[in-house]
Amino acid sequence: MNERTIILNLLNKFSKDHKNISWKMKCSFSDGMGTTINQIKIIALPENRIVGIFAYTVETGLVLFCRYKKLKKTKSENIIDLLLDMMNYSKGETII
Repeated sequence: MNERTIILNLLNKFSKDHKNISWKMKCSFSDGMGTTINQIKIIALPENRIVGIFAYTVETGLVLFCRYKKLKKTKSENIIDLLLDMMNYSKGETII
C-alpha cells in the first residue's frame, strides 16, 4: 500500500469515528521539479469550522506545519505518524 492510500484511509477512518468531522486535502504548492506540498484541513460539521491544518511534503512525507488542538509536531515527523497521533489524541472524545 502506498503512502497516499494510507493517508486517505486514516483520514476516512477518523471522519468515520467522529461523525461530525470531515476533511479536505489539496495541493498547496508544486514547483514542477520534485517539491510538492499538500495541505489537509480537518473540518467540524455542520458549521464548517476548521479544527486542524496539516501541511506536508508529498515526496518525503515530512510534516511542515501542524495545528490541531495541543498536538505538536516534532522535527522530521512523518504525516502518517502525525495522523495516527491525532487519532489517538482524539479517541473517545467529541470534537466540537
